Amino acid sequence: MRTIGFILLLSLLAGVDRSWATGSPEETRRHVDSLLEKAIRIVQVKKHWPGDSLARYADEALRDSRSIGYAHGIALSLACQAFIENMTINDFARSEQLGRESLAWFDQTEDKRGVTIAHYILGFSLFAQSHFEEANRHFDLAREYARKQGNRVEEIYMLSMTGEAYRESGDYEKAFTVLRQCAQMSEADTLYDLARSQYLTLAGMFVQIENFKEATRYFQLGYGDMKPEQGDLWDLSVYIQLLTREQKYDSALYYFNRFDSAQLPASMMRTFLATKGEYYLYREEYATALPYLLKSLDYQRQLNDNNQIMRCLQDIAKAYYGLGRDTTAFRYAREGLQLSVWTKARQNTRDACRQLYLLFDRQHRTDSAYAYYRRYIVLKDSVLSDWTKGEFASFGYEQQIQLLNKEKQLQEVCLREEMLTKNLLLAGILVILLLGGVYVWIVRLKRRNEAHRRKRAEDELEIERLEGERAKAALQQRAKELEVQALRSQMNPHFIFNCLNAINRFILGHETEAASDYLTKFSRLMRMIMNHSRHSMISLAEEIEMLQLYLEMECLRFKDAFDYRIDVEENLDTEDVRIPPLLIQPFAENAVWHGLMHKEEHGSLTVRLRVNGDVLTCIVQDNGIGRKHAGMLKSKSAEKHKSMGLQITAERMALLNGPGGSQPFFRIEDLYDEKGSPVGTQVTLTIKINQPAGEPEEAIK
Repeated sequence: MRTIGFILLLSLLAGVDRSWATGSPEETRRHVDSLLEKAIRIVQVKKHWPGDSLARYADEALRDSRSIGYAHGIALSLACQAFIENMTINDFARSEQLGRESLAWFDQTEDKRGVTIAHYILGFSLFAQSHFEEANRHFDLAREYARKQGNRVEEIYMLSMTGEAYRESGDYEKAFTVLRQCAQMSEADTLYDLARSQYLTLAGMFVQIENFKEATRYFQLGYGDMKPEQGDLWDLSVYIQLLTREQKYDSALYYFNRFDSAQLPASMMRTFLATKGEYYLYREEYATALPYLLKSLDYQRQLNDNNQIMRCLQDIAKAYYGLGRDTTAFRYAREGLQLSVWTKARQNTRDACRQLYLLFDRQHRTDSAYAYYRRYIVLKDSVLSDWTKGEFASFGYEQQIQLLNKEKQLQEVCLREEMLTKNLLLAGILVILLLGGVYVWIVRLKRRNEAHRRKRAEDELEIERLEGERAKAALQQRAKELEVQALRSQMNPHFIFNCLNAINRFILGHETEAASDYLTKFSRLMRMIMNHSRHSMISLAEEIEMLQLYLEMECLRFKDAFDYRIDVEENLDTEDVRIPPLLIQPFAENAVWHGLMHKEEHGSLTVRLRVNGDVLTCIVQDNGIGRKHAGMLKSKSAEKHKSMGLQITAERMALLNGPGGSQPFFRIEDLYDEKGSPVGTQVTLTIKINQPAGEPEEAIK
């Protein structure tokens, strides 16, 4: 609709400018005519937000017109200034002042060319400030001047502005009737661009009454083959509101990203902020929505746009209500109610009453909540009736309106009967509760002594049962510890077997120096294993030291065919974290034997340790040949290695988890490149580390 407004100014001023050059021979008048012609060219090139040049030409034309008492030039220059304040700055109070001054000068001249724009700008300024009745009077005057001049585009556009004023005031029946008439007039006169603009306005109406199916249809008619982001930004913001209310949040966010917020002027930024805030409001992300809504409200207050101020006040009240900040929510809801009553915007009054009812109800202030609830119900029925009447009117079903009026009366009767029934029901419930309370009090007096005796007997039985369970739990815990020790005793010989096998390979290959170095590292590792074998838990630092020594041995055995890296998170205190010994080593060993041993290129092994709250995560990742390729090799030693290494570790952790720990503590993933070729394997271990003091083992998730 804003774009049509700019087109309107072009048509009006273009017709005026061509008459000035021949209407007066005076040099100053010709200069004023020249200035306003330049202003027209600027508007034609920059149709949205013309910039400073238009204001400069209008100011100079006004100054020169005043110097010679050129009443018509003064009137039209003031109208141009009002247009700038209205359409580019959105300072509606200032635009109203300039519009009234322009009309006062038009009253002093017989030349009424251009008076239409003055009436239009004044009407729009009043409309934005919610002075709907006076705004419609000026829209009607502008339409009458346009009709006399035979300008059909202006006539239809002014009529559509009347429809929008009816919409903002909550009179949906008249709004639908007028806007449908505008669309039909545009189609009849083959004014297709104007018809599409009317379809988009009707789409916004259907969004407002929550008829999303019809809103979508009218958006399709309005946009045609054009993408929404290629059209007017105001219409795009309404389209985003439709997507948000239909809970199509991803699509709404896509169109939000079409806005270049860094380049938006304040006149459009305020709408963008309000729409973005409502997007988060519908998603119940109240803390995220609040900054957008508060910033938008600041813009609206500066521009005195009461329609948008009421919108923001209600949205902010909802956000604070969602955050549980009732005091602040009360303040914004009451301000919204006061403004809506003053502007006679019934739908906003309805929403404010509903919000205040919810706030009072949550604070258990029943009288106030009920008062606002009754007021909300009355307004809801009234506005809802107009919504439905408006929908019927938009399709020509006037005969349904009488039926709706009867239905409204029936609803009021049903409401009164429902309230009477509710009051009787509440009274009956109170009487029953009172009688029940007396009965319970009598029964409790008779049974008090009996209850005390029964309680004493039950307590004694409970103590005996708890003592039996404690003894049983101690025996089960001891049995679990013995099983874990038995499995650990199987783990150590398995590891020694693998290391001795590696030393044997060096000896057979006559690599005495490598064998000696390997044997030295092996002896150090065995000493550490023997020192830790007496403990069911060791520190993470000790586990990392054993792992690093083992990987050095494997690098030596494979002649540095791979490199390794152990990455420990900075905030992870390895001395405080305790885990079962030789927990990570079997997975690193499995990565070397099955992944890196058969890799022709240089291999890489990474062990990453992270902590998140009470969970330790260990990721063992290699860039080997992958599990599928390794399985195809069917190495007999690899089969045994897997069964004795990972299987024993899994059994140890299953015992530590106990009967409730059904979830595996490690997960194996195959890694692939973009072509789907295997590029390694990743094992993720998840270990819970914050067990209560005194437990001998850490539970594994």
